[in-house]
Amino acid sequence: MPWSDPFHFFLLYVPLGLIGLWRWSFWLVRRIGAASYRPKVKPWPEGEKFLKVSVVTPVYNEDPDVFDEAVRSWQRNGVHEIVAVIDKSNIKHIMRCQREYVDDPTSATKFRLIVTPKPGKRAALCDGIELATGELIALVDSDTIWDDDVLSKTIPHFQNPRIGAATLAQRISNPDTVANVLFDMLLWTRYKEEVPFLLGMGRVFNTVSGRTAFYRREALLDPNTDNMHDLRHEFFFGARAISGDDKRLSHLVIRQGWETAYVRGPVVYTPGLGSMKAFFKQRLRWTRNSWRADLRAVAQGWVWAHPALALFMIDRFALPFLMLIGPVVFTISLLDGQYTFAGILMTWWLTSRFVRVFGYFRLHPSRIRYLPAYTFYSYVNSALKIYALGTLRENSWATRWSQKREAKTRSRKSVTLFEGVTMLVISGFILMHIALSFRSQVGADVQAQPTYSRAALQEDIKKFKGDQAKPPGPTQMVDQSEIGTYVVKAGDTPQSVVVKLGTDRNTLKRINNIRDLDRISVGQELHYFKKVGS
Repeated sequence: MPWSDPFHFFLLYVPLGLIGLWRWSFWLVRRIGAASYRPKVKPWPEGEKFLKVSVVTPVYNEDPDVFDEAVRSWQRNGVHEIVAVIDKSNIKHIMRCQREYVDDPTSATKFRLIVTPKPGKRAALCDGIELATGELIALVDSDTIWDDDVLSKTIPHFQNPRIGAATLAQRISNPDTVANVLFDMLLWTRYKEEVPFLLGMGRVFNTVSGRTAFYRREALLDPNTDNMHDLRHEFFFGARAISGDDKRLSHLVIRQGWETAYVRGPVVYTPGLGSMKAFFKQRLRWTRNSWRADLRAVAQGWVWAHPALALFMIDRFALPFLMLIGPVVFTISLLDGQYTFAGILMTWWLTSRFVRVFGYFRLHPSRIRYLPAYTFYSYVNSALKIYALGTLRENSWATRWSQKREAKTRSRKSVTLFEGVTMLVISGFILMHIALSFRSQVGADVQAQPTYSRAALQEDIKKFKGDQAKPPGPTQMVDQSEIGTYVVKAGDTPQSVVVKLGTDRNTLKRINNIRDLDRISVGQELHYFKKVGS
């Protein structure tokens, strides 16, 4: 498509423009909402003791050194007690915790050890919560390390009696691989933009992350509800949920009417998974959890009481499909040979992602080399979300649900793969059809008309007039002596000429190669068949 007709050229990419307008508009709304989050937190009254905090941490195959560092960070913050729920198979870790923490007479923090035969993190959380004694219960992953001011900055938020849960900014402690840097960038975006936006525009956010989630005791153990039962026994499409506990618990608490808070300042750190394979497996599991929880929230209707959260969920539903329009148009441009535009589109993707995470690169300038990977991930993640939507019945845990406890047959894996791939293929076909249909409707597929010089146009007009003035007569297989010629005179009409020549309109038009008899002109020669005897 020629660059000389830019309007015609860019009609092809109107869908991208419309989607870009929506995405940038919503991003600006998010930024404005995040900037408007100003929590009104009063200093804790002098002389009044802080609320007691119990840390509940499920432990399964944890690295002892990482666990030690995490426990020491919780103790430095002054938590009241630590309730560690350890899987019975981790015998060495059980003995080590008994020796290092339970029997430690120098520690001011009470350490309670629970050995459980129950599989899964949810059961461990429920058992730990029910045995915790603190007024605030912090659900913490066993590899999460706190800054030293986590408690001092978090507890004052609970002076507001409406706050039922709170979270803090999270980062990756070892951003030393592509997967870990990507994870760190996603966490930075979440706690710099997503969470403050939802609280700046509303009273709750979507998920109080399980790496460190502070809950008011009565929000978890409300006598009028049975959150522990609902957490332990969650089903979706008849399948028991074994992951997604943090989002499930968050939604249960929000549905009861509690508000949430985000504590600015302190940071908690967790190690990344390292490999891209493990990273994508984790993202797939989390994405399935999000689809299930958000779809249930919309179906139950409680989310509509929180307009900002409802808008956020709707945008998340549409986002993966809208995002894949870009790669579809990119593919079309390559097939059309529009390599220049494909290059411009790729440059725009990199530029737009850079703008959106500029703050991250300002803090970590050397990590700008991961920008292409981050851009590529955003589109792969959209496909991953669509795949997850097609496989919502699948429940798995990358680390806690061992093969002995979950016998996954090959047929089950095949069915899951088939469902996910089918969803991707159908979505891709629909998106490609939409893009091509839009091109056709706006006329982007109509070839540009060739341009003529004025001299060439005048020459064509002269040839046309000449053909009209002296139309070719029937010279083959006709006796020339039977053909007469009549010159149109002033005052002649098509009907009078037809009568005068004793023929009919169609015959006269055919033998003179005339399309419209009403357009004959004075001086024009018309051939006709002579009458017999004339």
